Amino acid sequence: MIQGSELANIFQVKPQQINNLRSRYGLVDDKDTMIASNARRYYTPEGIRKILTKRGYEFKQQAICICNVKGGVGKTTIAVNLAKKTASLGFKTLLIDCDKQGNATDQIRPELREKNFPCLFDIIKGTSSLSETIVSVNDYLSLLPSNLSNQLLEQEILNKKLNLGNYFKKLLAGNNFDIIIFDTEPNLSLINLMALAYSELNIAPIRLDKNSLDGLELLLGFIDQQKSNWPEMAIETKVLINGFDKRMTTEALKKIGEVQRLGMNTFNTAIRIDQGFVKSQDTHDIKSNSKAYEDITMLAAELLELTPVDSKIQ
Repeated sequence: MIQGSELANIFQVKPQQINNLRSRYGLVDDKDTMIASNARRYYTPEGIRKILTKRGYEFKQQAICICNVKGGVGKTTIAVNLAKKTASLGFKTLLIDCDKQGNATDQIRPELREKNFPCLFDIIKGTSSLSETIVSVNDYLSLLPSNLSNQLLEQEILNKKLNLGNYFKKLLAGNNFDIIIFDTEPNLSLINLMALAYSELNIAPIRLDKNSLDGLELLLGFIDQQKSNWPEMAIETKVLINGFDKRMTTEALKKIGEVQRLGMNTFNTAIRIDQGFVKSQDTHDIKSNSKAYEDITMLAAELLELTPVDSKIQ
């Protein structure tokens, strides 16, 4: 759920104006909104979706890859928390864990690690269907999990001679998700290529260091090469700076210049340096009282084009 003041921040209006929308659109207490034990009002995904629908927001499916070939840039943490956030904002979200380590799966549904559950490998092998593999977390968030069976994924893709360019297009045809997010491995694997081929947008998290930028340049070259093979591949890559600090050194600022030199678009939102985010690297769970939590919220708003809803909210 989203606190009223947080929703006002997303829409760039005063909290009272959000309260006015609650009355105007007939949001139902204990269903569309909830009063917490701290006496603050929270809005459920159903309530926020109702507000957006009433205001004429057009829900369009987006497929988003979170990919950089450099590890340690916060990729899984961003994928997990972005998926949670879009779901809490009323967007039906599917998180696809393509990483054999299954860290996103461990965060979303840790109990699955102890069970012999199917994953993407089983779908490709033909021993499980998509509907049998997707796990419902709640009404707005679903997970296509991963486990160590995905170590065999690359070989199975080769064995099946899959059409890499349109596999996910066929697999996910007719789904009812608004947002599909791929958490990928930090490499140039076949499964990453398949996810990139399906997605309209790749979010490339980087830290402002040489290794991150080298990884980004390698990824861009890889994507350009694949576009020459598949002209229909229309993915755009946008850079997300992770670990931003307004007190950045001259050297770090030069790295931003290098991103611009590569001709890359960057998100207006950056993930600020924050102990809440640093501590979340093991659990991938960003605490709600951290700056990074605020930044993930605004990243979702920017991505979904929620800010501002319009200038006429009263």
